[in-house]
Amino acid sequence: MKTIKSHSKTKKETVDIHEEFIPYQTKPLDSKYRITLGGRLTKLIGRRMNAEAYQIFVGRNGDILLRPSVSIPSNEAWVYQNPEVIEKVRKGLQEAREGKTERVDDLESFLDKL
Repeated sequence: MKTIKSHSKTKKETVDIHEEFIPYQTKPLDSKYRITLGGRLTKLIGRRMNAEAYQIFVGRNGDILLRPSVSIPSNEAWVYQNPEVIEKVRKGLQEAREGKTERVDDLESFLDKL
């Protein structure tokens, strides 16, 4: 992420996004200037992740990007804030998907060896 100064004395955080976008649909604003995602798009996004909210990004040319997001309990956030820990978790999950696991009969003994 880059941080740039805005015209005011506060700093605005900017996110440099390099991603291809596919035109999906044109939706009109309702009487309260809202846009609904609709069932079809919600189902499409829902298959990939269970979005609880959307981060909203606005480009310099007015493009709007909605990024699905989920909340993480504060007592688990440290995992995502520590690059070494999250990398180990991802590696372990990948190894499990590949079947690289071993059976442990005595958990306490196994944990003592770590």
